[in-house]
Amino acid sequence: MAFAAALSFCPLLPAQASAAGEAPIRVALRARAGGADRLTPLRYLGGFETKTLLYETLVQRGADGRLVPGLATWTIAADGASFRFRIRAGARFHDGTPVTPEAVATHFRRWVGLPEHDWLLANRRIREVQVDGADTFVVSLDRPYPLLGDLAAINPCAIAAPGARDWEGEFQRPMGSGPFRFLGPTADGGFLVRAGDDAPIVEIRPFPRSNLDPTHDEAPLDEMVAGRLDAFVGAWDEDLPARRLAEIDADPRFVVQQAPGSSVVFLSFRMFDGPTADLAVRRRIAAAIDRRALVSELEGGRADPCTAWAAPSVAFWPRRPLVLPAEPDAAAPRLALRIAAARLNPRALRVARGVAAQLARHGIDATVVEADPHAEIAASTKKEGTVRPLTAESGEVRAAVNRDLRGIAETADLCVEITHGMPYDPQLSLVSRWGGFENHNEDEPRPELGVDPALRELVLQTLSIPDEMDCVPIYAQIQTRMDEAVLMVPLYVPRRVAVRTIDVDGVGIGPDLYRVDLTRLHRAVRER
Repeated sequence: MAFAAALSFCPLLPAQASAAGEAPIRVALRARAGGADRLTPLRYLGGFETKTLLYETLVQRGADGRLVPGLATWTIAADGASFRFRIRAGARFHDGTPVTPEAVATHFRRWVGLPEHDWLLANRRIREVQVDGADTFVVSLDRPYPLLGDLAAINPCAIAAPGARDWEGEFQRPMGSGPFRFLGPTADGGFLVRAGDDAPIVEIRPFPRSNLDPTHDEAPLDEMVAGRLDAFVGAWDEDLPARRLAEIDADPRFVVQQAPGSSVVFLSFRMFDGPTADLAVRRRIAAAIDRRALVSELEGGRADPCTAWAAPSVAFWPRRPLVLPAEPDAAAPRLALRIAAARLNPRALRVARGVAAQLARHGIDATVVEADPHAEIAASTKKEGTVRPLTAESGEVRAAVNRDLRGIAETADLCVEITHGMPYDPQLSLVSRWGGFENHNEDEPRPELGVDPALRELVLQTLSIPDEMDCVPIYAQIQTRMDEAVLMVPLYVPRRVAVRTIDVDGVGIGPDLYRVDLTRLHRAVRER
């Protein structure tokens, strides 16, 4: 009998697992703790890496950034307005039932057209999902559109099993076709998973990130040092202190793994007025940037300099060679600018300060303007009329803080921004930032500093080309426009980081920031 069918759904606490001779391997992932009801692709809670253990998307990004099959392969119709998918042979949900076109169509009906998913443009383009055979289905659109990149998004596109819901349609348990089966919750807000009969039980412990208290983010490292964790895998935009990682790396009890990242830290400009509306000023700023120094000083070397919109891990994106910064020109007139972090993020603020220091050596006095998120949070959490007490982690509070931050950023001449990385880079992030579309996700607004019309036109062209590889010539034009008009200054790409004890091995990380491979996780055999 298949493993998925052999195990029934029941809570299994760590003590019980240990008593059965299977002490769980304890892995920390970034997510806010909560019930198993958060572990569904149809809720924007519960963490991305946690869900990719349990669910699969039809399409995903490969190690080189290209779109590759996930749960299904595909063909694109000649008119570019429909995609035929074939489900992977033998694919089954964790209850042993086969993944069918009917199950996929039902999952699509649960999210397509709902306004909370409007950040994903496919939500406005999909018109119908039709079953077309025992293992095939067709997704029809209202026009030619690059659907595949959108379907790599975990929320809401990863496919949940029909058995995840009861007969009334209420979500009951996490159940997909991913590499791990959900065994049950733990008493402290975590949960247990297992990849197969012979695989170890893995205890997933969620650790939320705080953009207000950097010491809070070090909690997984503290737990490892205390012997209460076996591994920790950093998530998107992970920003552990370089000093602390160096200390851990020097400790013989631990191993710090690194892998190429895919989110790009970059500078954007105020384009419609002020000093940076002048191309000569933007060129002067770009020429002053020392990327290698930023990587060394701000990231402890755990990042890679970048010269393009997409990270080096997106192999098909055009890019130019790295050049050394220009020597300061004592005859150049001094400039006074304002620089801000465009998101509530310690890294963005740290980069703003680092860039300001570099610009000062080139006769550009850049004042870092900062928001006061603590004041906004204090005010927001006191508001009445909600169905539950508000905290600093509540969506309403984060949205209010980011609106305040956006107001600050819109007064700046330069902003530090960070792309989302794979699976959203390069295309989804490109359209969101430079396509001129309204950002429907108030939790992460971007400053309205102006979008170059020529760049916007090129970006919009990509929205009518169904196959992303056919967009590469336009991507070259986009990057050329960015470079020639200095519309942004790419800085660097933070690397992915995982930390484990020497007693475990098999943690796999790559440039897709929302995925971690734990299928080879095992207790290490140590020589005596």
